Amino acid sequence: MQTTTIPTGKATHDVRNQTGWCLIGCLPPSRQLMRSVVDCEAFVIGRRPGVNLQVHSPKVSGRHAELLTIGHCLFIRDLGSTNGTYVNRRRIRQPTPLVAGDHIELADVEFRVELDGGLTHEVVHPQLKNTCQDIDTIEDEWVLSQLDRLIRERAVTPHYQPIVSLIDSDATTGYEALARSKMCGFESPFKMFETARIANREVELSLVCRQRAIEIAPQLPARRPVFVNTHPTESFTVDVLPSVRNLRRQIPDVPMVVEVHEAAVHDAHSVREFRAELKDLDVQLAYDDFGAGRSRLMELVKAPPDYLKFDASMIRNVDQASTQHWRMIKTLVELVMEFDTRPLAEGIETTEEVQACRDLGFTFAQGYYFGRPADPKSFAETTALAN
Repeated sequence: MQTTTIPTGKATHDVRNQTGWCLIGCLPPSRQLMRSVVDCEAFVIGRRPGVNLQVHSPKVSGRHAELLTIGHCLFIRDLGSTNGTYVNRRRIRQPTPLVAGDHIELADVEFRVELDGGLTHEVVHPQLKNTCQDIDTIEDEWVLSQLDRLIRERAVTPHYQPIVSLIDSDATTGYEALARSKMCGFESPFKMFETARIANREVELSLVCRQRAIEIAPQLPARRPVFVNTHPTESFTVDVLPSVRNLRRQIPDVPMVVEVHEAAVHDAHSVREFRAELKDLDVQLAYDDFGAGRSRLMELVKAPPDYLKFDASMIRNVDQASTQHWRMIKTLVELVMEFDTRPLAEGIETTEEVQACRDLGFTFAQGYYFGRPADPKSFAETTALAN
């Protein structure tokens, strides 16, 4: 049996290449997320040494449950455990078939079933460890169950951050939709997507976030473009375009800008086709986080977007930038505008940064200086007070 611990702040190496069943769960005593490969036809889980997957919990029986691989199918049966075996919250009494995405609970330990084609390098941020807390009863809501519920119930509460015009008295010209949730452990998008990454559900979560962002957008005080994010693992043709078409049919009155991370821009031809499809839907395109990693200048030239969002790392303290840094940014801004792309500075926090970005030629800006992400109703209240 091969078990890969996904330790805090470190990467693990690939442990297999073949497609097969595996379990993901927070195992005691460390409660770190681990991925265990089901590598034999009769795979026993329990507390006793010598089983295929040993679980160090006093509530788990010595030989608690067994996974049976029959052809391409996977079954689970309880081995007479004291505290029971549960599949999707229901206690099982006989061998039960499993599919990818099912949740298994053995006393106070939870697993998610995955059918995977090989591990990639896994990294878990220290904050994620806080979501894998000690579990006292089987009724407690655990991190993987919480993620499943978050996606299934679409329990995402979009917040919106203003995007302003630097050439029109800082007037609000749009909003970026940012995911939030009231569910414990998933309040921030970082926590949501880190957990989704471990469970291979980033695309599902991204689709939910985008859907909710446009559904709630009509509550904003004015009909301005809403910038919605995509995830680098999403396919332009398989995931993004179908979801945008669906949103256009359902909510046609919300102007939309689709943001793609520069890491997702692999070749100019596919981006040109993607942008053309978006244009047919009356949807605009933005490249996000430009300058955060490998800046794809050739793709930018060959397939220019409607907006280019300069990453906050390039804008922070730009008023104190060296001559060379200043010249580099100004050259990029001028280049962008030659292709009818609107440059947008992200992460602005001070008056000095605002003025520097004006001097550099940016036409749009975003950051805490202009407003933090907030519930759409708060913008309506602010507008009412201003009037």
